[in-house]
Amino acid sequence: MPNNNPLNIGLLLCDDIDPSAQAQYGTYTQMFQDSIDPSGKSVCLIPIRCFEGEALPQPAEYAGYIITGSRHGVYEDLPWIGVLQKFIRECWEQEIKVVGICFGHQLIAHSLGGKAEKAEAGWGFGIQSAKIIDRKPWMTDIESLNDDRYNLIVIHQDQVVDVPPQFKTIAENDFCPNSMIVADNKMLGIQGHPEFNKDFCRWRAELRKEMIGVEVYQATLHSLAEKEAHSKTVFNWVNNFLHQP
Repeated sequence: MPNNNPLNIGLLLCDDIDPSAQAQYGTYTQMFQDSIDPSGKSVCLIPIRCFEGEALPQPAEYAGYIITGSRHGVYEDLPWIGVLQKFIRECWEQEIKVVGICFGHQLIAHSLGGKAEKAEAGWGFGIQSAKIIDRKPWMTDIESLNDDRYNLIVIHQDQVVDVPPQFKTIAENDFCPNSMIVADNKMLGIQGHPEFNKDFCRWRAELRKEMIGVEVYQATLHSLAEKEAHSKTVFNWVNNFLHQP
């Protein structure tokens, strides 16, 4: 008989929404659960607050893991980042699935022989398009895209500049050549934020207006006004990836 129980997936939180904004935007846990499976019938996320030093489980305790974004860089000398890098390597050795979003994407690469750093291209902010260059079976609903291009909200200054030897780049654009990377059915990294919506991105842009500069700020608002993100499609891919053998 089929197993109708949801996948229990550890949500490795590397940051959270500022408490003052949680009433309006929710927490990262809420964002991710609402995005991947609002009902919790297919995927149930169990939050682990890594950035606050919460102890990590044994890798095999959950069916897989999702690593969130963060205001920190993967190269920062913070104890919890080192602990999480070791955990990623353990998951790799034990063939436990891991999906990384933004910082999580960069940390997967950084932990397994690749490299992430501040990119010469500067800040990526707003809705950007990336082209699929190697479509995988779990990448469904392609007909909803624009000529094999998907749009996602991005908020990042760091990028994966060297892809680990076990991984392949499967989506790219000129600004971020390694927009999505994958290693067989084991690990997946996505630079964009399918969990963010436009209102949240606008709020972040306002907060960081001086940091990112007027030109990036205005381009961000323009992209949010002119483009729609394929967030649901991308989270369907994540769901499919986590469920595949």
